[in-house]
Formats: sequence, C-alpha cells, structure tokens
Amino acid sequence: MKFIVYTDGACSGNPGPGGWGAIVGSILGKKVEIKELGDSEIATTNNRMELGSVLAALQYIDQQINNPDFSIQIYTDSVYVIKGITQWVFGWKKRGWKNAEGAAVVNQDIWEALDSVVYKLQKKMNNKIKWDYVRGHQGTPGNERCDKIAVALSKNDYVNLYHGSGENYLFDITEAPPTEPLPENKFTKAEKPKTQWYVVLKNGVITRFKTWSECEASVKGAPGVKFKKVTSEAEEAEVLKGWGR
Repeated sequence: MKFIVYTDGACSGNPGPGGWGAIVGSILGKKVEIKELGDSEIATTNNRMELGSVLAALQYIDQQINNPDFSIQIYTDSVYVIKGITQWVFGWKKRGWKNAEGAAVVNQDIWEALDSVVYKLQKKMNNKIKWDYVRGHQGTPGNERCDKIAVALSKNDYVNLYHGSGENYLFDITEAPPTEPLPENKFTKAEKPKTQWYVVLKNGVITRFKTWSECEASVKGAPGVKFKKVTSEAEEAEVLKGWGR
C-alpha cells in the first residue's frame, strides 16, 4: 500500500485564529481511497498549523496500517516542517530539546509528537518517509485544496471534508506534482538567530547583558555610561579596546 499526503496550514494574524488541512490518499493496486482531514484553533501560529496538519495525517495513517508493506510520500509547502523533521530535530533531541542557542525549541510539543509518530511509522515499514517540497499557490491541486480547507477552518467556515473513492475526487492523487529543491536560508534567522549581547561600562565596571531590555534598565539615566551591542568575542574586544579597557 502507498500513502500520498498533502498538507497545509493557515493563520490570520500569526498569532491568531488558524486552521489546517490534509489529504491522505491510500493506494492499493488499482483501488484509491481519499480521506480529507482538517481542524482549527482560536489562537495559534502558521507554523503550528503546518505541523498540526502533518501530524494528524501521519497519526491517521498509523491507525490504518495492518502490515509492513507500505510507503509514505508527503508533499508540503512548509520548509519549516521539512527541515525540522529531516534535519533540525536530531540536534534538538541531543541538546534536550534546546536549539543551537540553548533556548527551548518553539512548538516543542508538536515536534515531539511528530518525531514519535515518524519514528514509529518508519520502523514499521523499515523505510523512510519521503518528504517533498511543493511551492504554495502555484496551482498544484493537492496544495490548493489543503489551503482552501485550512483557510476556511481558520475563519470558522464550514468545509465538507471528503472521504471516499479516488475516482470521484477533485483530482488524480496518483499523479505526482511538480516538486522543487528546498529554498535556501528561508528559516535561517528563525531557527538560528545571530548571537548578540550588550556590553556596558558603568562606574568602571564591565557588565554584559543578553537582552536590550536588561541593558536599557542598567544604563538609563546613568551619567557617563557606555554601552554597545556586539555579535562576537572579537567585536567585544575591539569595543573594550576603544574604551581603554
């Protein structure tokens, strides 16, 4: 059996009301069955909805499996989802669900659930799930339908979620869509923010602060104080040298 999955998420305001949609096509010989999934949240983010759609689709597939002879192909327009589950998650787990800067991983609850079901399914079928990137809003039928479901649910509009034969569905899910390599650096800043801190010279004492709010509270109203944002040890050394330190 082969499973073909399309997923998408939507959010108005980010954070704000959101929805997600997924299409799961199961193919066994010439028999094709379609199951549409969708749900919404009152206050959420686009990334949580993207993750939620994939998680729900894989959990649904897990419930349908009764033998190890199956494969899973996922099409999504979320670089965040693909890079997260195929690259970033391994480092996060090694660091105890911390990112490279030592902060808690955003959306950890969904990432943990997704990582768990992916591991479970891949172990069952003794193979890896195939993840492919499809560019959103380019007329790909599966992506467009998931987007329509997600947007409608985010607005609390009614959506008729299809469940039935592939012969009567909106498009032929067995026909592979055009895919693209993952766009480079789309989430570099989101996942790996540039390291920076604030150096303060006050009353002859050097102090370092991680955030501007801490730095501002220290220097505000203080006479003769010096402060500077730096992004490396070398840059800090130059600043201190300029201050005669």
